[in-house]
Amino acid sequence: MMALIDSNNFYVSAERVFQPELRDKAGCVLSNNDGCAISRSNEAKEQLGIRMGTPFFMMREQHTSGKLWWRSSNYTLYQDMMRRITQIVRDTFPDQEIYSIDECFCDLATFKHHDLEQVAIDLRRKILQYTGVPVCIGIGATKTLAKIANKLAKKQHKTTGVYYMGTAAQIEQALKDTEVDDVWGIGPRYGIKLIKAGVYTAYDFVNLPEDYVLKLMTIQGWRTYRELKGERCIPMEFERPLKEGISTARSFNCMITELAPLEEALASYVANASQKLREQRSVCARFMVYAQTSQFVAEKDRYTKDIVVKLTRPTSDTGTLITEALKALRRIYVKGYRYQKVGVELRDLRPQSQVQSDLFGKVTVEKQDKLQLAMAAVDHINKVQGRNTIVHGTMGFDKKWSMRQEFLSRRYTTRIEDVIVVKAI
Repeated sequence: MMALIDSNNFYVSAERVFQPELRDKAGCVLSNNDGCAISRSNEAKEQLGIRMGTPFFMMREQHTSGKLWWRSSNYTLYQDMMRRITQIVRDTFPDQEIYSIDECFCDLATFKHHDLEQVAIDLRRKILQYTGVPVCIGIGATKTLAKIANKLAKKQHKTTGVYYMGTAAQIEQALKDTEVDDVWGIGPRYGIKLIKAGVYTAYDFVNLPEDYVLKLMTIQGWRTYRELKGERCIPMEFERPLKEGISTARSFNCMITELAPLEEALASYVANASQKLREQRSVCARFMVYAQTSQFVAEKDRYTKDIVVKLTRPTSDTGTLITEALKALRRIYVKGYRYQKVGVELRDLRPQSQVQSDLFGKVTVEKQDKLQLAMAAVDHINKVQGRNTIVHGTMGFDKKWSMRQEFLSRRYTTRIEDVIVVKAI
């Protein structure tokens, strides 16, 4: 059997842990630059009808009237809370795959002789007690069935927050209760095709001829089809595969016309991307830099341009990547436009150990080793002392271009200045 542990309204729940005054009130967490709702409390969904992606300005009146609270995205807090949750889960279910920031799969093959439903109930209670974050747990024969069980745990088994889908009758009813475009692995595009073909539920889907599914949806759809029939086709990934590309970009909090702040922003994004590159012990051979204006301005005021740079020697050195990226930005920058975003995408990634020496290059093997040691030292200091303790000067210091986060909560678990102080009277 497989289990899916999914945190309920995770970002909202994480905010409520340290701000109990927000509990039982309609609220949401906003996207980057406080643009739209990306996590909503049950009260916001049911009482105010706020949908995923609702723009900030459409909710302003509800906020002003006191009906709705909101917070800016605090990913540092959310990632640390998820780390705590997954550690608690691992103590009970060791075979774990972290699927996303608020979900993890667990292989329960070694729990054949346990009361899985009771074990899951105890685990859910422990997570709530230790972290304050409510979760739901779905158990099924495959990952896809566990996904369905998890959704049913949220909708139909709110008391326990756990649904163990173990019998054929339970699986059949669950498939009948699940709309076909709501099945993990199908999505809206294939969902439309299936609905047009008269397939409305997951139960209708599993009763289709197998060759028809292969013809309509290719191999991915076939895997979902077999998973819904109880056959494992999606393996566990106990270690995340190395990324084939790393992209970093953010919209600015205002439109920018000058080159200098664009360079600062791009240098910061390159530094973040190169750190991720080193974390997986990879190097980059090519990268793309792009700049763009808002897509909502008049057509004559729009401008989008990108450029791909091929490096003479693959590297993960922040200084080298920043230098080359800024050269590329200066080539595509056109004065007079009001820019909304710049970004970088690292491509052609390969293991650090597979980099060949460049016979005519300026960087010797000895110098490359020193650069790697220097970068490792910088990464360690920034990890221990806090992000951006050591930065490149080109990244700037004022960062007036940075994201709008007017409603950002404190980093209660990772920053000593933000730790809650409790006083006894």
